[in-house]
Amino acid sequence: MAAREGVDNRRTDTRERALAVALELFATHGYTVTSLREIAEHLGVTKAALYFHFRTKEEILTAILRGYLDGIAALAVDATARQPLTAAMREELVRRFAEHQAHWGIDLILLVRQNYTEIQSLPIGEEVREVMASLVAALAPAGSGPAERLRVRTALSAFQIAAVTAARDNDGDGDALQEAALAIALEILAG
Repeated sequence: MAAREGVDNRRTDTRERALAVALELFATHGYTVTSLREIAEHLGVTKAALYFHFRTKEEILTAILRGYLDGIAALAVDATARQPLTAAMREELVRRFAEHQAHWGIDLILLVRQNYTEIQSLPIGEEVREVMASLVAALAPAGSGPAERLRVRTALSAFQIAAVTAARDNDGDGDALQEAALAIALEILAG
């Protein structure tokens, strides 16, 4: 039984490492130009070993985005269940969103920004739109108009802007920028 558990752990580990390597390569080089062969080489396995876990780059991209979206969806479901949200509850939700963004890091943000067209053309693209819309709807007070929904979207975008600024402009400490993004997002949300 222990040997089988070891095999399962190695399989899970290889799958998770493949997702991490692919995320980095997709963010750095782009989804379109990154091949399964490159992912396998960076992972230190054969293409056949990678193929055991993922048949296509689309499956890899979908798995990466699914992991990210599951966290966002959980935030939205939690917020929706607690409606109407008080100002303190909205602040807590934005803080949890900030933690989720920090957990996924700059590579996820760069992946989405640099490969937006490709992502939107895949089946997961619609889910990305739906999940983000559900978070905006949960954060926007009931009966909100376009201005309030835009305020929420702008607040959530502050984290992406901070991460991209840190990566591209080498503009200070990434942690300090994320803290600044949180403060700005909360100010925007408060109106």
